[in-house]
Amino acid sequence: MNVCVVGATGVLGRSLVPLLLENEFAVRALARFTDEKRSRLPRSADCRTFDLLSDDAPQQLPSLLHGFDAVLHIATAIPSDFTAPGAWDLNTRLRTVGTQRLLQASIASRIKYYIQQSITMRYPDLGDNWIDEDVPFAPPLQGPPESDPVTIMEDQVRRLSDANVGWCILRGGIFVGPGTFQEGAVQRLKEGKEVISGDGNEFISLVHVADMASAFAKALQVRPSNGIFNIVAEPICNGDYRDHLADIVGAVRPKRDMNQSRPVSNRCSNARAKSVLQWSPQHSIFPTPKT
Repeated sequence: MNVCVVGATGVLGRSLVPLLLENEFAVRALARFTDEKRSRLPRSADCRTFDLLSDDAPQQLPSLLHGFDAVLHIATAIPSDFTAPGAWDLNTRLRTVGTQRLLQASIASRIKYYIQQSITMRYPDLGDNWIDEDVPFAPPLQGPPESDPVTIMEDQVRRLSDANVGWCILRGGIFVGPGTFQEGAVQRLKEGKEVISGDGNEFISLVHVADMASAFAKALQVRPSNGIFNIVAEPICNGDYRDHLADIVGAVRPKRDMNQSRPVSNRCSNARAKSVLQWSPQHSIFPTPKT
């Protein structure tokens, strides 16, 4: 199968492209390549420099996708500082404008299957209750529901059914592993700067980036018809996760700040992915202790 991966140089792409090649997929990788970024991917990948948000992207896409069987949209731009003004603007455009462009080109190029990376963090706070894929997203913090970029992105993908293109959406949990937020959390723990908002009893749903990559490979093999799947490891309480992370790296366990509001509880079920995709997490959500 010929597979085009859009956004191949990010933390997920660096795990996904080699895995697809190992499973004997022919891979074209599209990204804003530099020599350094290109060196991170296997030489057998067909790497093409491409900017999904450039003015000429719509004209370039049909030829780039011609002859391919499947398209995987994993392009993101997660900011290093979530609170900076306009920090999420680029990521929003990739989810809205970028997705629309890629879907239109996929239809025009007669792509047979399309997989969209999404997130579980848009679910509402259900406390200790389990969250499956049928639970509607929470309203956005600002603006009407239709202004949420993740909802816009997923709604666009669902409309592929009208074009007779098979699709699925993989809602990933918070990534852990090399190159993820976990490295920053470890550093803050070592410096004694990590603080937990509230009591830490809310659930978080994490997934190792290598397990997220394997879910894409499974979806390409199974090709479920118009399916949405939570791709997460077993949820864990935030405080327990960070306490154990501190223990692993030999740091003091972080303090709880009861003056700060508790984050959203996100206890997501991966039962559907296990049943339909025959996928299950194989990697620990914790780093391997150094000896």
